[in-house]
Amino acid sequence: MKYTILFVVLLLSSCMGFGQKMEGSWKGAVAIQGTDLPIIFHLTAGKDGKWTGDMVSPAQSATRVPFSKVDVVGDSIQVAVQKIGLTFNGKLVHGKLQGVFEQRQFKAPLVLQPFKEQVKKRPQEPIPPYSYDTLDVTFANAFDAVNLSGTLSYPRGAGKHPAVILVTGSGPQDRDETIEGHKPFKVIADYLTKRGVVVLRYDERGVGKSGGNYTTSTIGDFSKDAIAALEFLSKQKQVDTKRIGIIGHSEGGLIAQLIAGQRSAKVNFVALLAAPTIAIDSLMLLQAYEIGKVQGLSEGELRRAKEINRRNFAIVKSPAKEQQAYQQILKNMSPVFPNPSQQQENELKMLLLPSYRYFMRIEPVPFIKKIAVPVFAVFGTKDLQVPFAPNLESLSDNLPKREGHFLKAYEGLNHLFQHTKTGAPSEYGNLEETFSDTVLRDLAAWIADR
Repeated sequence: MKYTILFVVLLLSSCMGFGQKMEGSWKGAVAIQGTDLPIIFHLTAGKDGKWTGDMVSPAQSATRVPFSKVDVVGDSIQVAVQKIGLTFNGKLVHGKLQGVFEQRQFKAPLVLQPFKEQVKKRPQEPIPPYSYDTLDVTFANAFDAVNLSGTLSYPRGAGKHPAVILVTGSGPQDRDETIEGHKPFKVIADYLTKRGVVVLRYDERGVGKSGGNYTTSTIGDFSKDAIAALEFLSKQKQVDTKRIGIIGHSEGGLIAQLIAGQRSAKVNFVALLAAPTIAIDSLMLLQAYEIGKVQGLSEGELRRAKEINRRNFAIVKSPAKEQQAYQQILKNMSPVFPNPSQQQENELKMLLLPSYRYFMRIEPVPFIKKIAVPVFAVFGTKDLQVPFAPNLESLSDNLPKREGHFLKAYEGLNHLFQHTKTGAPSEYGNLEETFSDTVLRDLAAWIADR
């Protein structure tokens, strides 16, 4: 009997030991449409043995979402957020929580590591009371029957004003384009509204308070959301309908080019912030090369990775059916993953999501050649995600010549228009600056002249 009791005590001690090691903050990232979406879990063990916790996606919002379920048994953990159909099932392996993240039809591997959260200064973030008015709004995308939520900011007093919509970059983004505690779109909206511009920014479909499903949506869908935002903006009493434009960051700038080039909505000007202007597969090759370089890969490793990526992207762009394309990618990856794990297979399958294949097939140049409105286009020389030289050159070569264009690369700025040392995405959260004041001044002055 005493041996049985001893075994039970040791087993319980072992289980408690695993549980205690799970308490605290954990950080990882889920790959969605080629973008890493940061995920943070906070886990707490109560004195009664019950676990509680919450999660936050800092790239989408600073809001903590409580778990509806937290089960810890030995080295295994299961959490859920019932209202959004989210689950994570994992195990503690070598100090990391390794498992599978699921949300409705979306499924991806997720590895979380313990970390200590630090309060980071964001001195540019606007703090109320504001010198202008804001209004939470909802508008409909009638094309897809999706309701979108956002914030309209406008100058006080009578009169008509120039107006813009802000279109976010890749990955699920809220109306402020929140990333690592920075809120660049809130900063931009504040700066412009103080200078007489009406600004509408909104949560992407499936994010924040907006309806719809992000993971199954394509750039075509996001373009229709932007068109709906323009239509809503044009009906506001404060807006001069002859001075309406789009400001798009990164993928949002690509959407602005598509809309302006196809003339699928009435716009009087577009502002492109670090927007891709070359074929997307070429852009992704450059991006992988530049980020790998700052991470310390050798030139030989970079060349090998580039060739493998080039073949993968060609498969992704091809008309091959999903299973056929997947087998081709497995063959291409065999020198790297001769016997891929389930996690590696899941990651490779992400390349074949319909939304990602749609994205990879986009060629911006034909649309750029048809843009007939003034364009403000700026880049940072330390941008590793949209390298400035080939993209600025493509835009300069293909944009029809006319008065009013403003094209410029700013020395030392990264993809978020922060002053930076290397431009690596890992630096974004460590920088206090959210968005360059110089770029903001140039943008506001340019809009004032439209």
